[in-house]
Amino acid sequence: MNALERTLKSVAENPKYIFRLTVQGVLVGIFAGLMVCLYRFLLAGSESVLRGFLSIIHGNVLYIILFFVALAVMGFLIDFLIKWEKDSAGSGIPQVYAEVKGHMEANWAKVLVSKIVAGVITALGGLSLGPEGPSVQIGGMAGKGIAKLFKGSKTDELRLILVGSAVGITAAFNAPLAGVLFVFEEINHGFDKTLIFIALVSAIVSDFISKVIFGQSTILSFPIYDIPLESYWVLIILGILIGLLGYVYNVGMIKSSDIVARLKIPSWLKFVLVFMVSGVVALTIPEISDGGHFMMDMLDLAVPSLGVLILLLLLKYLFSMFSFSSGAPGGIFLPILVLGAYIGAVFGSVFVPALGLQHDLIYKFIVISMAGFFAATVRSPITGIVLLAEMSGSTESLVAMIIVSLIAYVVPTLLGNNPIYESLYDRLLLNKNQEFVKKPSKHVLSEYVVPLDCNYINFKIKDIPFPKNAIVVSVIRNGKYIIADEDLHIQYSDQIQILTDSNDYPYVREEIEELFGG
Repeated sequence: MNALERTLKSVAENPKYIFRLTVQGVLVGIFAGLMVCLYRFLLAGSESVLRGFLSIIHGNVLYIILFFVALAVMGFLIDFLIKWEKDSAGSGIPQVYAEVKGHMEANWAKVLVSKIVAGVITALGGLSLGPEGPSVQIGGMAGKGIAKLFKGSKTDELRLILVGSAVGITAAFNAPLAGVLFVFEEINHGFDKTLIFIALVSAIVSDFISKVIFGQSTILSFPIYDIPLESYWVLIILGILIGLLGYVYNVGMIKSSDIVARLKIPSWLKFVLVFMVSGVVALTIPEISDGGHFMMDMLDLAVPSLGVLILLLLLKYLFSMFSFSSGAPGGIFLPILVLGAYIGAVFGSVFVPALGLQHDLIYKFIVISMAGFFAATVRSPITGIVLLAEMSGSTESLVAMIIVSLIAYVVPTLLGNNPIYESLYDRLLLNKNQEFVKKPSKHVLSEYVVPLDCNYINFKIKDIPFPKNAIVVSVIRNGKYIIADEDLHIQYSDQIQILTDSNDYPYVREEIEELFGG
């Protein structure tokens, strides 16, 4: 049976197909969950080693010299790992997005090894990079590994990559719902009931593994109090402020990456210099080193003075921009949340006393601002809101988070700023010169939901300008499969299943998303 027949047979035998994918989803939850938990454990250990060494290094010239020698070696190792597996550079989320879109074909095993080892090195070196973006890629590649093990269709492989990506967020934050939402809101940009089901299965399995290893405590333990309704107007100011700062963050990250990309120096020298600067930062301002757990712990103990908050906020932004622009493996997910927390702390430190509110309401502004800044930079407001609800273990801030997140989402959008991961994805394709290497022919079955504003509602299939190298094989309407006849009228919320060759998939997907306004 060839690939086309297997793909069509999977549609016809849907219950068996769903069961098989569910079993694979459980395996992805286990494998990807263990890989992400291993990554999380090693990074936490690396940060502890760095903090412990920094506590004994001051005043000891020999230790300082050894420290910088070790940093130089780390720079060389990062350069080697990226050259060994180029797809392990950077955040990891744009790479997963590119793979799902069909523009990349990463070696899953090499990416796993390179990403995990490089993450440990960057954490030991103190770079301001987060583990969550890499966790998404690690989970996605683990999902791809399970797909390769079962030798399934290309459609199954893409689904399991997405499922593994959800596991990445789940195991990193103990946030299964946010993990699933992130895949649909940020990576897949589509609604697939089968994928939702399998992603939830994997997320629950990986969340259980994560809780067994790291405990059931929520990531945040801030006291949460209600903002008086008469003071809700300050949320509008906070949303506008966060939206403007999100715009500044995105522009700064892309511009700094462009500047570094134009430098005419060997890559090994670039990484050595980056680690050297990181070493200076670790010795002089250790609070801003690494992804940001230390800065969050500072807020948990006691909110620093306003001057200290502003200084740490500014320095963390600059150091995060410097670290990420180097191209070292590591993400911006956690630094974004940390910056959001400090924006909230600064805002709360000004407005709480000015309005005569309870002092601990500063923590409410911290949580709200984390969700808001995520919406302003990533432009995935639903994920940000659910993520912070799961991280704090409370839905008491839900309405306030929605208000701030929506405003923070709109402001940079009106200013013409693209979401940060979309910009990084565009840069990734540009750096690859938009090349797409032809692979052995396989068939991909993809699914597209007809939106309410689609121009082709009530049109016959034969009258819709689908790409010539795509076949509409079936339509799911009200949970029932309908064989696609050329005279079938398309209706709102129909799930259209389209078959195409894997080599044409990137371009077919883009054309259909444009066709349906995706």
